[in-house]
Order: sequence, then structure tokens, then C-alpha cells
Amino acid sequence: MSKTDKLEQKKEDSKDFLAGKDKSGPYEGLTTRQIVLQKSLELFSMQGFAAVSMRNIADAAGIRASSIYHHFKGKQELFDALVEQVNGIKDHLKINFLTAFDQVETIEEDPFVRSGIFFLTGFLKNPQVAPLLQVLEAERFHNESAEKAWKELLFLAPMEHELHVFQKMKERGMLQDIQLDALAAEYQAMIVFAYFSGDLGMLEVQLRRFYKRTVKC
Repeated sequence: MSKTDKLEQKKEDSKDFLAGKDKSGPYEGLTTRQIVLQKSLELFSMQGFAAVSMRNIADAAGIRASSIYHHFKGKQELFDALVEQVNGIKDHLKINFLTAFDQVETIEEDPFVRSGIFFLTGFLKNPQVAPLLQVLEAERFHNESAEKAWKELLFLAPMEHELHVFQKMKERGMLQDIQLDALAAEYQAMIVFAYFSGDLGMLEVQLRRFYKRTVKC
């Protein structure tokens, strides 16, 4: 498969993955490769990466053990594909946000708060993303690629996006005179705390305080 074909496959996988589809029940219409990805995520999140074999995944996907290797060379390649799918979901949501952001001249408090809460509920707690984060959290202590992906999804990529948004807000005269990288770090710290605590009420309170302190009304 060429680099271009792999990129197109990643885009298609991400769309279906975001929708939570498969070939049976709510997953109707997916390819065998996509079913393998879905079933592997389910097994990894329930049993742990190390405890699951390629045969286990093939059985769950309803295919012969030898057939799975037509799609993935091994568990690590399969694991990497799951991370790529989540990155596809992240990129899709980011594009949607930036498109909407570019269409407004000001950002009111309620939409600002909703967007922060949605990052938690719509991405980090998305039923297709949360299980992978759970696996990454367990594997990151002895798997270098899991550690890298965990940091990227939970910290680095969101802060890069937030820094970009705050820069645009500053250029439009929306922000107080505050150091932007510190602002992005503080914002993401609130999201991450809510991710681990599950306290959406506190997140809303913090986001409203953040807005009042940093955004020019």
C-alpha cells in the first residue's frame, strides 16, 4: 500500500471509528480491517495489551487467525493504527472548531465554556477515544510508543491547538495582555484535571473564571 493509499485509509478509518460502526448491529458497513481495529480496542481495554493475542483478536473479529496478518503484521502495527485513528478524530474536530471560530468576531462566555467542556466530553471521553487512552495509560510505563501517544493526545497536541487559538484571539484584540504559552498550559491543566476527576461542574466554574480573567468583554 502506497503512502497516499495509507493516508486515505487512515481518513476513512477515522470517520467510521468516530461513528462507532462495525459490521454487526451498530457497526454495520465496515471493512474487515476496521472490524479488527474495533475488536482489538475492545480487547485491549478489557484485558490489557500484553494479555491479548492476534488469535484472540481474529476470533473476536470472526476471521481465521491467518487472515488477520493480511491487514496487520502484528499487535504493535495494529496498536499504531488505533492511535492513528484517534489522531484522525482529533484532526477532524480541530478543523470543525477552527472553521467555526473563523466565522465569529467575538467569543461570548457560554460558547467559550461549552467548547472547553466539549473537548472533554466529545473527544477525551468519546466512546471511541476513551478506551484507547485507558490502554495508553496502562501501557505507557513499559511501552515507549504508548508513552509518546499518551502525552501527545492528552497534553502536547491540545496545548498546540489552544496556543494557536489564543494567538488568533490576541490578534483580534480579544485577550488581556497575558503570556500565551502559560495561558494554554493553564487551560489544558483544567481539562486534564476534569478528565481524571470526572467533575464537569468544577470544570465549568473554572472555565468561567478563566474567561472573565483573560478575555476582553
